[in-house]
Amino acid sequence: MFPKSNKISLFLISFLAVVGLFAFNPSFTKAASGMPVVAVSDPGFAAQYISQTISDPIKIEVGSTVTVDVKFKNVGTKNWEANNRNFLSAFTMEPRYHISVFATSNWIDKIETAKMSPSVVKPGEYGTLTVQLKAPEKVGTYTEKFWLASQNHSWVKGGYFYFIINVVAKSTVTPTTPAVTAPVTVTPSSNTSDTSTTVSAYKAKKFFSNVKDIKASGASQVKVILGLQNLGTATWQKYSFVANSPLSLANSADLSFADSSWQNSNTIFEKPQAVAQWSTTRDEFNIVTPAKKGSYTLTLKVKADNQEINDLEINIPVEVTSDASSYVPPFFNNSNNNVNTIVEEIPRLSEEPKIRVGVWQNPTDQVQFQSADDDYVVYSGDVLQGVLAKNTLATLYYENGIYNFASTNLNFSSSDYIRLAPSSNMHAVFTLLNYNRAVSWKGPVNFNKYRGVMELRKINSGTDVYVIEEVLMEDYVAGIAETSNAGPIEYIKALLTAARTYAYYVANYTSKHDARNFDVVAHTGDQLYLGYASEVLMPNVVAAQRATRGYMATYDNNYIITPYYSTSDGRTRSWAEVWGGSNRPWLVSVPAIYDKRDGKAMAGHGVGMSARDAAYMADEGGKNWQEILKYYYTGVNVNLIYQ
Repeated sequence: MFPKSNKISLFLISFLAVVGLFAFNPSFTKAASGMPVVAVSDPGFAAQYISQTISDPIKIEVGSTVTVDVKFKNVGTKNWEANNRNFLSAFTMEPRYHISVFATSNWIDKIETAKMSPSVVKPGEYGTLTVQLKAPEKVGTYTEKFWLASQNHSWVKGGYFYFIINVVAKSTVTPTTPAVTAPVTVTPSSNTSDTSTTVSAYKAKKFFSNVKDIKASGASQVKVILGLQNLGTATWQKYSFVANSPLSLANSADLSFADSSWQNSNTIFEKPQAVAQWSTTRDEFNIVTPAKKGSYTLTLKVKADNQEINDLEINIPVEVTSDASSYVPPFFNNSNNNVNTIVEEIPRLSEEPKIRVGVWQNPTDQVQFQSADDDYVVYSGDVLQGVLAKNTLATLYYENGIYNFASTNLNFSSSDYIRLAPSSNMHAVFTLLNYNRAVSWKGPVNFNKYRGVMELRKINSGTDVYVIEEVLMEDYVAGIAETSNAGPIEYIKALLTAARTYAYYVANYTSKHDARNFDVVAHTGDQLYLGYASEVLMPNVVAAQRATRGYMATYDNNYIITPYYSTSDGRTRSWAEVWGGSNRPWLVSVPAIYDKRDGKAMAGHGVGMSARDAAYMADEGGKNWQEILKYYYTGVNVNLIYQ
């Protein structure tokens, strides 16, 4: 917790300028600290990681090169063809497309490995990605992450993999032992009394954990990442993690580490995966801290082929700083054969939605467009006009009913609007070179960079012309700038979830901007959105977006509108009190404890979440993002809408 006069005051600076009509104006996910998130545009491309020829950690001497063959099974419906323009390779991740210090001449580029082989891998067959790694000059432990992609087409579902690499000084490395499946017999030295000793069939060690201890409020969801190495002679055909939940100190569902993603109240998961001797595993899962304040120990045990590994017990101290105000533990249903099955939440949408943002109203003279990330395909209406190459400048303008486009190799005029779409990467960043968008409280930054598709289009209901961005919802949420980078992280998560919920509702359940051909405006008429430059400026906001990916608030299983604002005078207002009409049961008046304590005056419309009060609720009250949302939006649930 930090002093009121320091960080909280920093992110509250922007509140005075941000008070629009609805918003302030208006999840654990895979991307938070482990696996990245990509958008798979063609589900026919899917892969299953099988093995690699050198197990992690891979030891390499400074300046030396090793070759690792990574085996994948084609579990999709499309062939993998090395000689096709949509061949498979792998790109570096986190950050995406970063230049790898391990790249060699075997790679296509310093961000992209060699192609998958053989020349054709049919569904059900196996392919090999040969990756040469050259150690840099700096000794240390590195994690290099990758994701398979079908070139110029789609990310490959299930195509994530990584290497843990130990770079050591020259002449000190012991060759890494490849994975083997045969039992190993150890012959002792001559001074032992036994003639031979057999290594235990089931033996393992923990070589990696992202947490040493946990400190959080009651009923907080925490991500745990663990890496194991099989030291025994048996090749595991399956393995599972088991936790002491419900806690032995009280047989109460309120005192449990169980998360709704678990297989049952004690078994976190069981994975049918072959793990040979010396091979490693890496798994991510959620735990939920006990609901009652106190000190606990999370004890994890591992079973391989239903046999507990006796010498492996992982103990993680857990300090719960405050009671959970209200918590409904996950429900596990015991069937007649005593196998527990979980009632799991299934995402409602099959894919991440897109949203259209009115970015620039009535651009003067012309729009100067350029992207350093991807080629852009250019359309007039639905008619393909050509391709704008990466790093090529284009100018666009609308005059006397005609749209005009000019670049080095492509020029045309049309009565239909102009649309530029990324060739292969929907996350590609483009720059509006002559757009000057400054926001005083954000500092000397020009917010003129955006992601995805750009359109130049006249509205249907008047003479205004807009630059419109069509972007994936999560990229939109990452660029929301309603707070600063200094806010308490649980508050930022709550704010972004409310913002995501608001944007989806306005886009799909209102006609607010239908006549203007977009869903939301980029200013506080909806919620302040500053695009890619805001992502760079505020990495904590991006982290909160990733941690809440796909989550929205719902009421009675329906999508809802979730207004928020700067500061209350001690209580929030109901919908009807401010805007009239019928009340909305999730938008009723509730006390704003910290605003009232500090004698604050109202800044904003007063409906929904007071951002200032929510920030103190996270910082001083120790509440997590879901608790915050459920306090200001009465009776709501927080649901995973898409993954």
